[in-house]
Amino acid sequence: MKLKIIITSVFFLLIVQVIGQQQGVYTNFLANPLHYSPAVVGSTNYHELSFYNRNQWLGFKDAPTNFYFNIHGSYKNKAKHGYGLQVLSEQTGLLAKTAIYLNYGYQMKLSDNWKLGFGMRPGFVQYRVKLYDAVIADEGDPIFTGNTYSGIAFDVNSGLRLYSKKFEFSATIDHLLGRRSPFSSYNQNLQFHYTFMTSYKLNFKKHWEFRPALLLKYTTPIPVQLSLLLQLSFKDQFFGGINFRSNDALGIYAGMRIKNRLTISYGYDYSYTSIRHYSGGSHEIGISFILTKNRPSLEEEDDKLNNSILEDVQKEMENNK
Repeated sequence: MKLKIIITSVFFLLIVQVIGQQQGVYTNFLANPLHYSPAVVGSTNYHELSFYNRNQWLGFKDAPTNFYFNIHGSYKNKAKHGYGLQVLSEQTGLLAKTAIYLNYGYQMKLSDNWKLGFGMRPGFVQYRVKLYDAVIADEGDPIFTGNTYSGIAFDVNSGLRLYSKKFEFSATIDHLLGRRSPFSSYNQNLQFHYTFMTSYKLNFKKHWEFRPALLLKYTTPIPVQLSLLLQLSFKDQFFGGINFRSNDALGIYAGMRIKNRLTISYGYDYSYTSIRHYSGGSHEIGISFILTKNRPSLEEEDDKLNNSILEDVQKEMENNK
């Protein structure tokens, strides 16, 4: 009996270590930057509500599923002080993770074109192992009957973000407290996560935008994962792209924005590793809605009107040629 208890304890600790070291992935990470950096909070002049759901490796029983919800904005829509709430749920077979985070961000103006954002994200994370669903050889073993092992950790993430209208670079450290939290003994199982993301917007022709982006994630002892994304947008209403993740999958996605308020996107991943022989790929759906938006100033309205008049004049001149 003591041997069974020891084996079960070791099994539990190994599982918990795996949960603590893995992070959810998304195909279109440009549409969900808050998931990767709290420094995004406060950089917009509106409040936004978002939902994301990902079903990974279809065809596998108890395959990974990710659900993510967030709401964030800036104080009086001034794009300076920001706040947000995040709720996420990840489950893989017997393993589950649920987290709730609060976010605060501050945006500092460096020049007419550049800003620097700082963000903090404290929260609580619960990890669970459902041993009562385990398939075991000894059906009568009481150790695996009606048990759910769980642990709660107090977590803090922090990051910074340098950005302009075309370029951005962010660096984030998750599980900042690591093993030093006095609030929860489970924090000893958490490892630092490092996330770096950068992108650049390139406008060409008329109403077209090309945006390459790079996402790098690392935590010991897992190898560095690199995601390269290439996105093409038209009139800031329709967009699509491809995503290559090292040692994982190739993804495609597409979406549309309706009246500059509602955004809907769909993504699909196909693994190029050996798992492709057993899986039908991964599916991802994202929905976001802008709740409140800062009204443009009289100067901005005048600029918009002048640009509209200029475009009409140019069209008329082209038609008369």
